Amino acid sequence: MDVVIAEALIDLTTSLATERRLETLLAAVVAAACRLAHAEGGRAMVLDRTGRHLHGLVGQHEGGADLVAGAGGIAVYGEGGAFSLKDPSVFAVVTGTVVTVADTRAYSGFDFSAHHAWDARSGLTTRAFVAVPLWSVEGQTLGVLQLINPRATATGEPGALSKDVERAVGAVAAQAALAVANARLHEENRALIRQLDRRAASPAPAKAAAPGEPVSSRLGAVVGESPPFRTALQLAERAASASVAALLLGETGTGKEVFAHAIHRLSPRRAKPFVAQNCAALPETLLESELFGHRKGAFSGAVADKKGLVHEASGGTLFLDEIGDMPLALQAKILRLLEEGCIRRLGDTRQEQVDVRIVAATNVDLPRKIAEGSFREDLYYRLSVFPIVIPPLRERPSDIPLLADFFLGRIARDQGRAPFALTPRALDALSRWRFPGNVRELRNIAERAALLVDGDQPIDLAHLPPALGRIAPEMAAPQAAAAGEEGLRAALHQYEAIYIAKTLREAGWNQSRAARRLQISRRSLVEKVRRYAIRGS
Repeated sequence: MDVVIAEALIDLTTSLATERRLETLLAAVVAAACRLAHAEGGRAMVLDRTGRHLHGLVGQHEGGADLVAGAGGIAVYGEGGAFSLKDPSVFAVVTGTVVTVADTRAYSGFDFSAHHAWDARSGLTTRAFVAVPLWSVEGQTLGVLQLINPRATATGEPGALSKDVERAVGAVAAQAALAVANARLHEENRALIRQLDRRAASPAPAKAAAPGEPVSSRLGAVVGESPPFRTALQLAERAASASVAALLLGETGTGKEVFAHAIHRLSPRRAKPFVAQNCAALPETLLESELFGHRKGAFSGAVADKKGLVHEASGGTLFLDEIGDMPLALQAKILRLLEEGCIRRLGDTRQEQVDVRIVAATNVDLPRKIAEGSFREDLYYRLSVFPIVIPPLRERPSDIPLLADFFLGRIARDQGRAPFALTPRALDALSRWRFPGNVRELRNIAERAALLVDGDQPIDLAHLPPALGRIAPEMAAPQAAAAGEEGLRAALHQYEAIYIAKTLREAGWNQSRAARRLQISRRSLVEKVRRYAIRGS
């Protein structure tokens, strides 16, 4: 077995040293892992950039079955936003542990129904299964290496891996993670080079940024420093310097209009008007008149000529919110405006040339509306020249304290009051809340709390909505409670549990990253998570 392991790792190291294509590298990784475990097949699945789905990239099977097609896509999150830990691959990715199941049809605590459905379609039989997480050297989860029916057992039948083989496969998985990380780094470097080349060939931007100045500070009321939010901010900054249409995508309350304002403020059009219209707020006829204007006598009550919002926004930016709810007839007029820069008022026979930049926003699935026939496909592609996805607040919990401070600070200034303070348990309750209403909901909670608090009293659970108070952690440490400990030690245990849970949320429940932030070993963190029964929410 030692010779087999050595030969497999030598072959793999040779491939890593001479090959740069990710798919070829991962194919070599899967082949080495299958060789070590005498597996019937294997595949490498990689997390997408959002960290929300696992996708099959390469697969091998001794019978020639297409394991990549069989894998499909695996959602990391289930209903309610919790991790789908019943899936063995998701469990391996989230917890960083190797999953070895000797018999997938016996009870193991995992859900293998998707694998068994694929077996029924392909004629295969998945008996034993192994999932090994792919961890980068920075402690970031990149994907999972799966093995189907490993037979490195005493009987030669499919079954669980021995510890020696598991360690060897783990070493192979580490090489796979290195290949994925290097490929992504190479891709990012090439993108940066292209951006630098474009910037060198372009005129100077309308507004220069101070060295080291964060993007959020240049975008005014756009607040957030979490990685997914920074990505959206950087895209908004790039969109500002262009004159093409921009499409803001995100749930209700994520701050799409704030982003639209920021794009306008940083654009060369910032000296001209910014005009906004909610496309779902008016019936079709009134919306058309509001946007494009009308001539006297165009309809009952049109007693004089009227300019539309397109005219008012001339030279500036027109923000069309909830464009997914715009009637089809008006969609055709918006398309003409985007393509030809001209409009026609209601009741007029002449077209007018206008100069306006369109920024649109929606919280609906436009491709689905296209399939239903309620949104024009040509308008969608014309609008989505520069799409920007604004993440919901639940995906950027580390921004919640920043936003709470921002809203409370603004309220204090408007009311001429001393700055508000949040108690640790109030802040923790806010950090735990899912915020279905996103940033708008957090702003409303801050305004409500400011009305309820007296004088310089800190904002506590009593000043938050009752639902938030109910999710406040009841985390007195189980060991301390059993021993009857009280006072300072119990309080310290409780605070430690709250602080660990908060750090894990901010680290995306990546335990290695959270351990580094806490400055403890990953083993210590795993033990504390088990002791305090901390679970992702």
